[in-house]
Amino acid sequence: MGRVLVPITPAVLDWAIQESGFSRAEVAGSAGADEAQLERWLREEDQPSLTAMREVARKLHRQLAVFLLPAPPKAEGIDVSFRHPIGSKFQRALTPGERRFLRRARRLQETESWLVSQLEWDRPALERVSIDNNPEEVAIRWRSRMAVTIKAQKLWKTPSLAFESWRSGLERAGVTVVQFSMGSDACRGFSIWDERSPLVAVNTAWQDEARIFTLFHEVGHLLTRTDSACATAPVAPHAGDPTERWCEAFAAALLIPSGALSDVSKVDSLSVLSREARRMKVSLRAMALRLIALRKASWPLYQSIPPAADAKRRGGAGGTGRNRAEMRADEFGRRTTDLFVAAVQRDVISRSQALDYLDIPSSAFERLAAATPVG
Repeated sequence: MGRVLVPITPAVLDWAIQESGFSRAEVAGSAGADEAQLERWLREEDQPSLTAMREVARKLHRQLAVFLLPAPPKAEGIDVSFRHPIGSKFQRALTPGERRFLRRARRLQETESWLVSQLEWDRPALERVSIDNNPEEVAIRWRSRMAVTIKAQKLWKTPSLAFESWRSGLERAGVTVVQFSMGSDACRGFSIWDERSPLVAVNTAWQDEARIFTLFHEVGHLLTRTDSACATAPVAPHAGDPTERWCEAFAAALLIPSGALSDVSKVDSLSVLSREARRMKVSLRAMALRLIALRKASWPLYQSIPPAADAKRRGGAGGTGRNRAEMRADEFGRRTTDLFVAAVQRDVISRSQALDYLDIPSSAFERLAAATPVG
């Protein structure tokens, strides 16, 4: 039997390569071809084999059937700005991996926005602010809205519990919070605005304290309507993107109200900084930024924080691991799962559609439905 050729639509292949962020050489190499061969496919001078197209589809994270469409799908519109740390001279474009997670988040957001409209859920009341607004005042309003007291925050037993508590508060406010395993070389998080389903994504490559700061940094971008993907923590004072500075100040002020540090005087050592950060279940960088803003520390203290301070802690007793349903619940969050359950209960979508989208077994959906009030 001769090799099977695939009658792809060249414009669709070209579109998929451009959307991916990969170079043509990288895509060709994935199929065991070279750029000249790829160019022949794109000019309709030749057709790829089924084996080659399967590899291309895998590389581009697309279904093989996509390449048989008569024309490229509607542009997915990844209009997210890559934002760099304060004072950073390092500039780069979104990586193919980051673009893939952004596409995934955008598809989720579009689905959720439609479900919210069909279920007639209230639209999230997220005020629009300018970076000319005082970040401290905006943070005070949002902290009050989330009803988290300083005492309650200090009583949270672990940073993991703190993250889940903050996440739950944002979900109640109508913000979709997803966690993606993007790797330590990727952005720390990103945000995408939508009037029915504003979304924040957090990279799980970092410890919980760092994720908490990223979470509210990205909320700052939602409030300023500045869709973003944020690289790393800030590295120097009074430089760089003013929107980034505003979001950093907003996040630090919300997580660490001035009243929480009323008994703290000048801090000039990492040991004291660590103690205060542990008390509030925040990262060293978040605490340092807040102390600097309150004139209780200086930038040399911030700059003395070890580069690996936000890295995940190693070791532990291990365990049996999590099943797929638990991993999806961690990834999508309660707002998303509640929305899909409500949509099934109201016959907006079928049960099988929900199972396919959430990628969970039927038994897991039963548990979700039992814990979710009828929408």
